[in-house]
Amino acid sequence: MLTNANDPDVTRKLDEVGPEPLLRAVAEAAEGSGVALRLVQEASHLELAGVTPVGGLPNRALLKVFPIGPSRCAAFFYKRSQVPFSRDRFAYGAVIADQGNLTAEAAEGWFRWLDTGFSPELAPPHLKRAFAFTVPD
Repeated sequence: MLTNANDPDVTRKLDEVGPEPLLRAVAEAAEGSGVALRLVQEASHLELAGVTPVGGLPNRALLKVFPIGPSRCAAFFYKRSQVPFSRDRFAYGAVIADQGNLTAEAAEGWFRWLDTGFSPELAPPHLKRAFAFTVPD
Protein backbone atom coordinates (compact mmCIF):
# COMPACT_ATOMS: atom_id res chain seq x y z
CA MET A 1 0.00 0.00 0.00
CA LEU A 2 1.25 3.47 -0.77
CA THR A 3 1.23 5.47 2.45
CA ASN A 4 1.23 8.77 0.55
CA ALA A 5 -1.33 7.75 -2.11
CA ASN A 6 -3.64 10.69 -1.25
CA ASP A 7 -0.96 13.28 -2.00
CA PRO A 8 -1.76 15.15 -5.27
CA ASP A 9 1.94 15.00 -6.29
CA VAL A 10 1.83 11.21 -5.99
CA THR A 11 -1.26 11.09 -8.22
CA ARG A 12 0.59 13.19 -10.81
CA LYS A 13 3.64 10.93 -10.57
CA LEU A 14 1.50 7.83 -11.09
CA ASP A 15 -0.06 9.47 -14.16
CA GLU A 16 3.45 10.27 -15.41
CA VAL A 17 4.60 6.63 -15.26
CA GLY A 18 1.25 5.33 -16.54
CA PRO A 19 2.21 5.07 -20.24
CA GLU A 20 5.04 2.61 -19.43
CA PRO A 21 3.28 -0.78 -19.05
CA LEU A 22 5.91 -2.33 -16.77
CA LEU A 23 6.18 0.72 -14.53
CA ARG A 24 2.40 0.91 -14.34
CA ALA A 25 2.26 -2.81 -13.39
CA VAL A 26 4.74 -2.29 -10.54
CA ALA A 27 2.90 0.85 -9.37
CA GLU A 28 -0.41 -1.03 -9.34
CA ALA A 29 1.21 -3.92 -7.44
CA ALA A 30 2.55 -1.40 -4.89
CA GLU A 31 -0.90 0.17 -4.45
CA GLY A 32 -2.42 -3.24 -3.76
CA SER A 33 0.46 -4.57 -1.68
CA GLY A 34 0.23 -5.54 1.96
CA VAL A 35 3.61 -3.86 2.48
CA ALA A 36 3.64 -0.16 3.45
CA LEU A 37 5.61 1.82 0.86
CA ARG A 38 6.14 5.47 0.05
CA LEU A 39 6.28 6.71 -3.54
CA VAL A 40 9.17 9.14 -4.04
CA GLN A 41 7.57 11.80 -6.22
CA GLU A 42 10.73 13.83 -6.94
CA ALA A 43 12.59 10.83 -8.40
CA SER A 44 12.82 9.97 -12.07
CA HIS A 45 10.75 7.02 -13.30
CA LEU A 46 9.15 4.99 -10.47
CA GLU A 47 10.83 4.96 -7.07
CA LEU A 48 9.49 3.38 -3.90
CA ALA A 49 10.84 3.66 -0.36
CA GLY A 50 10.46 1.36 2.61
CA VAL A 51 8.72 2.98 5.58
CA THR A 52 9.00 0.34 8.30
CA PRO A 53 11.86 1.16 10.70
CA VAL A 54 14.77 -1.30 10.62
CA GLY A 55 16.59 -1.96 13.88
CA GLY A 56 14.96 1.09 15.45
CA LEU A 57 16.23 3.39 12.68
CA PRO A 58 14.48 4.85 9.62
CA ASN A 59 14.35 2.50 6.65
CA ARG A 60 16.73 3.82 3.96
CA ALA A 61 15.98 1.12 1.36
CA LEU A 62 14.88 2.30 -2.09
CA LEU A 63 13.62 0.58 -5.23
CA LYS A 64 13.88 2.37 -8.59
CA VAL A 65 12.06 0.82 -11.56
CA PHE A 66 12.90 2.12 -15.02
CA PRO A 67 12.70 0.86 -18.62
CA ILE A 68 15.83 -0.60 -20.24
CA GLY A 69 14.23 -1.57 -23.53
CA PRO A 70 10.88 -1.64 -25.31
CA SER A 71 9.48 -4.42 -23.15
CA ARG A 72 11.99 -4.73 -20.29
CA CYS A 73 12.55 -2.91 -17.06
CA ALA A 74 15.09 -2.97 -14.28
CA ALA A 75 14.21 -3.01 -10.60
CA PHE A 76 17.26 -1.46 -8.93
CA PHE A 77 17.64 -1.84 -5.16
CA TYR A 78 19.82 0.69 -3.34
CA LYS A 79 20.42 3.06 -0.44
CA ARG A 80 21.53 6.66 -0.78
CA SER A 81 24.74 7.83 0.85
CA GLN A 82 24.36 9.28 4.33
CA VAL A 83 26.82 12.04 3.44
CA PRO A 84 24.56 15.07 2.85
CA PHE A 85 26.26 16.45 -0.29
CA SER A 86 26.96 13.07 -1.91
CA ARG A 87 25.10 11.63 -4.89
CA ASP A 88 26.57 8.17 -4.25
CA ARG A 89 24.33 5.12 -4.02
CA PHE A 90 25.07 1.77 -2.42
CA ALA A 91 23.73 -0.84 -4.82
CA TYR A 92 22.24 -4.10 -3.56
CA GLY A 93 21.54 -5.36 -7.09
CA ALA A 94 18.93 -5.32 -9.82
CA VAL A 95 16.31 -7.65 -11.23
CA ILE A 96 15.51 -7.54 -14.95
CA ALA A 97 11.83 -8.08 -15.74
CA ASP A 98 10.28 -8.66 -19.15
CA GLN A 99 6.74 -7.57 -19.88
CA GLY A 100 5.54 -11.15 -20.20
CA ASN A 101 7.09 -12.49 -16.98
CA LEU A 102 6.52 -9.75 -14.41
CA THR A 103 4.12 -11.14 -11.81
CA ALA A 104 2.44 -9.52 -8.83
CA GLU A 105 4.07 -12.20 -6.65
CA ALA A 106 7.54 -11.22 -7.86
CA ALA A 107 6.83 -7.53 -7.19
CA GLU A 108 5.48 -8.39 -3.74
CA GLY A 109 8.79 -10.17 -3.03
CA TRP A 110 10.63 -7.00 -4.05
CA PHE A 111 8.46 -4.96 -1.68
CA ARG A 112 9.03 -7.37 1.24
CA TRP A 113 12.80 -7.15 0.69
CA LEU A 114 12.57 -3.36 0.58
CA ASP A 115 10.51 -3.37 3.79
CA THR A 116 13.23 -5.29 5.66
CA GLY A 117 15.97 -2.86 4.62
CA PHE A 118 17.41 -5.60 2.33
CA SER A 119 17.66 -8.54 4.69
CA PRO A 120 19.98 -11.04 2.94
CA GLU A 121 17.57 -13.94 3.51
CA LEU A 122 14.82 -12.27 1.48
CA ALA A 123 16.82 -11.23 -1.60
CA PRO A 124 14.73 -11.80 -4.74
CA PRO A 125 15.59 -14.65 -7.10
CA HIS A 126 17.59 -13.70 -10.22
CA LEU A 127 19.16 -10.70 -8.45
CA LYS A 128 22.08 -9.42 -10.51
CA ARG A 129 25.01 -7.79 -8.76
CA ALA A 130 26.58 -6.61 -12.03
CA PHE A 131 24.69 -5.13 -14.97
CA ALA A 132 25.47 -3.38 -18.22
CA PHE A 133 23.17 -0.36 -18.01
CA THR A 134 23.26 3.04 -16.38
CA VAL A 135 20.86 3.66 -13.53
CA PRO A 136 19.18 7.07 -13.93
CA ASP A 137 19.24 9.56 -11.05
